Parts: sequence; C-alpha cells; structure tokens
Amino acid sequence: MNIFIDSSSPVSVYKQIKNQIKGLALNGELEPGTILPSIRVLASYLEVAINTVARAYYELSDEKIIKLDGRRGSVVNDIDDTDKDKQKALFINELAEEFLLRSKEYGYSKDDLIEVISRKYPDIY
Repeated sequence: MNIFIDSSSPVSVYKQIKNQIKGLALNGELEPGTILPSIRVLASYLEVAINTVARAYYELSDEKIIKLDGRRGSVVNDIDDTDKDKQKALFINELAEEFLLRSKEYGYSKDDLIEVISRKYPDIY
C-alpha cells in the first residue's frame, strides 16, 4: 500500500491518508480482509503524528470502509456494490473539491483546468 503525503497541499494530512486508503478500497486495490498497517506503524512510515493516522482510520471506520478490531488490527471491509456506488459518488465529489481548492490556490482558471484534463485524460484512461 503506497500512501504519499503532499506537505504543500491545502488538504490536511489526515484527509490525504483517508482519501488514499478509501480510493484503494473502493477500487479493489485493497481487497476485503486486507489488514492495514497499525496506526503507529503507518504514522512512523509517513513521519506524521499518531493522532493524524488515528483520525483517518476512525473516519474510515465511521464510513464503514474499514473495521477497527483492537489488537487484531484494522481490516478493509467488504463493501457491497450498492454501497460502493454511493461511496464512489461521494468520494469523487471530495476529490473534485480538493482538486479545485488546490487549483484555485495556484490561480488556475476554469479554462486552464478543462484544457489540462482534456489533454491528460486519454493518457490515463
């Protein structure tokens, strides 16, 4: 599981962690039953405070993406297809908001964004 923290992002670190794990789970890259690194281990690896990772994990648990299972660790939940579709819809809105906030911070116009997305989309999809 590769998680990257962008310290120059206007998006809080805990939310970056949460969104990346959530995206991996919703896209099936983290399969149901996958045991996540402990809060301490992930915090150490990412060089962030334990509370930062804990907040991400607790919010993922509240959203039923993972199950916090005490000493046994945190496990990716099996998300049924209906719930997965709802989660993906909410998630893409969160990602769009983060993208737009970051773009606004750097002064990009709507036309700039449309042009870049139009150009990059075929490369990625």
